[in-house]
Amino acid sequence: MQIKAIERLINSVWTVTADISGNTATIVAYSRDDDDGYRLEHSLPQGRLIEGEGRIVEGLEIDGETYTVNNPQHVFSYR
Repeated sequence: MQIKAIERLINSVWTVTADISGNTATIVAYSRDDDDGYRLEHSLPQGRLIEGEGRIVEGLEIDGETYTVNNPQHVFSYR
């Protein structure tokens, strides 16, 4: 199941798009340029990337539920 979730940071809305399967997530995109994030900000779930050393994404939290990321990359490598 593909899902979009947002996190507002200062004056930007960061949108993560991910494929969720069980307790794992494949991140498809992470951007502050996703129009859906701004347009649907009040209806999309809250989400945040969980970063490890070197800003490598290790997990994804959506509305309090945590998923292991099976395609870890640098936080700004996702398109």
